[in-house]
Amino acid sequence: MHPKYPKMFTPIQLGPVEIPNRFYLSPHASPLVDARGGPSEEYIHYKMERVKGGTGLLIVSMSALERSRFVQPTCFPKENVPALKELCEQVHAEGGRIFGELWYWWGAAGPWGPLSPPAPSMGASQTQFNLFGNRTTTREMTRDEIRRMQETFRQAAENLRDAGFDGIMLHGSHGAVPEQFLSPYFNRRTDEYGGSLDNRLRFTMETLALLREVADGKMAVGFRMNCDELVSGGYHTKDAYQILQKIAASGLIDFADLDVAIEPDQYHIGMPPVFVDPQSYRPYVEAVRSAAGDLPVLSVLGRLTSIADGEAALQAGVCDMVGAARALIAEPELVKNAREGNEDRSRTCIACNWCMASLYFDGAQNCTINPGSWRESHWGVDTFTPATNKAKLIVVGGGPAGLEAARVGALRGHEVVLYEARDTLGGALTLWSRLPARAFYNKSIEWWQRELERLGVTIELGRRITAREILATKPDAVIIATGAVYSAEGRSNHRDAALPGHDSPLVHLPEDILLGRARPKGKVIVVDGDGLHTGTGIAELLAAEGADVEVISPLLAPLALRVTATQDTPYILKRIKQLGVKITPTSFIRGVGDREVVVYDVHTEEERTIRDVDAVVLSTGRISINQLEREMEGKVAQLFVVGDAASARMWATASYEGQKFARYVGEPGKPSTIGEAYFAPMTVEP
Repeated sequence: MHPKYPKMFTPIQLGPVEIPNRFYLSPHASPLVDARGGPSEEYIHYKMERVKGGTGLLIVSMSALERSRFVQPTCFPKENVPALKELCEQVHAEGGRIFGELWYWWGAAGPWGPLSPPAPSMGASQTQFNLFGNRTTTREMTRDEIRRMQETFRQAAENLRDAGFDGIMLHGSHGAVPEQFLSPYFNRRTDEYGGSLDNRLRFTMETLALLREVADGKMAVGFRMNCDELVSGGYHTKDAYQILQKIAASGLIDFADLDVAIEPDQYHIGMPPVFVDPQSYRPYVEAVRSAAGDLPVLSVLGRLTSIADGEAALQAGVCDMVGAARALIAEPELVKNAREGNEDRSRTCIACNWCMASLYFDGAQNCTINPGSWRESHWGVDTFTPATNKAKLIVVGGGPAGLEAARVGALRGHEVVLYEARDTLGGALTLWSRLPARAFYNKSIEWWQRELERLGVTIELGRRITAREILATKPDAVIIATGAVYSAEGRSNHRDAALPGHDSPLVHLPEDILLGRARPKGKVIVVDGDGLHTGTGIAELLAAEGADVEVISPLLAPLALRVTATQDTPYILKRIKQLGVKITPTSFIRGVGDREVVVYDVHTEEERTIRDVDAVVLSTGRISINQLEREMEGKVAQLFVVGDAASARMWATASYEGQKFARYVGEPGKPSTIGEAYFAPMTVEP
C-alpha cells in the first residue's frame, strides 16, 4: 500500500479487466493520424509517454464512423487495425490498459467526398446547433438509419477487439448521438425512440447490447453520460440518476463515466479554464453516482491537476477512478512522480486551454508549458541526451522562453547562466498572473524555477546585462528571450501608428498597473487593441477598486477569437459586466486630449467625445525588445532570439522556441540563427 496515496495506487477491476492504478488519461482530440485516419507513429509516442509515466488506463477517443473522422483516429477502415494493434501491444508491454471510446458527434458529420460541402449530420431529431459560429441542423434519422448507425458502432467495436483493446466505452455525453436520444431537449421523436424515458433509452440500450455481444466477456464495456445537461428542457441530476440506474441494472455495462457539458454550447464547462473551481463537476457526480450501485464510477471531475486531489476524491467515495487530459498533457509523468515521491518535479496544468485553442484556431497542437507534448519522438522525456559539444550558454530573459531554453540547455549538459532584468522570474506571464483570477498561471513559473535550481543553472536576477558584458564572457551560444512590452505610443494591429497624446500624463501602460507604478481612479478608458487577457483584465482590476471603466475595442467583441477558443470569454465578460464595465466594440480613439478622448466607429467614422477622463490605459500592440540581437549579430557562434523578443505572438510560442533553439546549441550542422532555421527546408524536425 502506498503510504501517501493508498487508494490511487490500488488496482481496480472494471469487468474482466484489472487496471493497475486509479488514474486514467481521459479521451480527447488529437490530429496525429495517418492518411487513412489511423493512429500515426507520433500518436503512439504521445500515448506511450503517459503510460510510461505511470498512467494506469488510456481511454482513447475513436470516431465510430469513417465519414465522421475528426481530429482523432478512427477504427475504420479495417486496414487501421494493425496500427491500433501496435498501440495496444506497446501499452500492454508497459503494464497499462487501453479502452476505446466510440462516438458519433453531430459536429463531425463529414463530407460526401474530397472538398465537398458537409454531408448531413445525423441526430435523434432536427435540432439547431451552433459550432463556433457555423450553424447547422441535424437530420432526424429514420429507423433504417438508426440500425445502420448501431451497426457502425458494432463493427467499430469488433475492430477494437481485433486490435487488442481491453475495453469499449460508448460516448453518451457532450451532445453525442446517444445523448441526443436520451435528452428531452434534443429528442422530439414520436415513435418508439422518443417520448417516455424508456423510449429515449432505447437507442442506448440496443447499442450497448451490441457492444456487449462483441466484448463476449473479455472486454470491459462502459457508458459515458452527463450528470446534468444544465439547459432548460434538458435532463437534470434526478433524471440522470434514473437513466444510470436503469442502464446499470440492465447488466450491459461494467462501469460508468460521469461527466457534464454539451459541446460546443457548453465547451467552457467541458474544458473548465482557470476562472472555474477545479472540481466543478463534483456536486453533479455526487448526486448521481450511487445510481450505479456496485459498478465502478469514473470521472474527470472537471479540472483535476494533482494526484493529491484525486486521492481525496477517491477517499471521499465521489468516484472509483479519476482522470484527466490536460494535467497529463502538461506533465506526462504526473502519476509516476507522485508514486515515487517526486511531486515537485511535475508541471501543474495552468488551465490556459491553449492545447485546445491551438488545435481549433491555428491547426496546431501545443501545450503552453510543455512544448514536448505531441512531439514525444524527438522532444519527449527520454530525448535529453548529452549535446555533441558542451557549450557555455547565456540566456537573457527569465520569461517562459528563457526559462525553457535554460532548462533544456542544462539537461543537455551545457553550462547555463540566465540573466533577468527584473527581481523575479516569469516575464509577461508573471505579470498576467497578477490579473484577477489568474494567479494560478504562476504555478508554471514556480516549476521552472525549481527545475533550474535542481539543474544547477546560475540565475542572475535584477541584472540588465549589456551586449558588451555578454561578449566579455566569451559564450559559445546566446539565447535572447527579452520578451515584448506594450507600445508606449499606442501602436496596434488596428492602427500601426503613434496615437496623438500618447505622452500625456493621463496615459498609462498595462505594465504600469501590474508593476504597481500606477493605480488610476475615477473615469478610466482602456483602449484594447489586441483583445487578449490584458485589456479586460486591467479593466476588471480597476473597476473592482471603484473606477468607472470603459473598454474601447476595434473588434466586434472586446475579446479576440483566440480567447474565445480557450473558453475564457464567457467568464471574462461576466466578471467585467457584473462590475459595471462599459464595453464599446468596433471603436477606436483618435488620440488623448486634455481630459478627453474622441472615440470613433471603425466602420462609419461617427465620433463622440468622452469628457472628464481621469486616465487612459493603452493596452494596444506589443513591441519586441531585441536591441541585444542587433548589437551582437555576427559576434557569437550561435545567436538565437526567441518568443516575443523575435516577434510578439501568443504565449505558447515562448516555451516552444525556447526548447527548439536550445536543442541546436552545441550541435554541428544545426542553424546558428533563427533566420537560418526559418529559411531552411522544412523537415520532420519541428
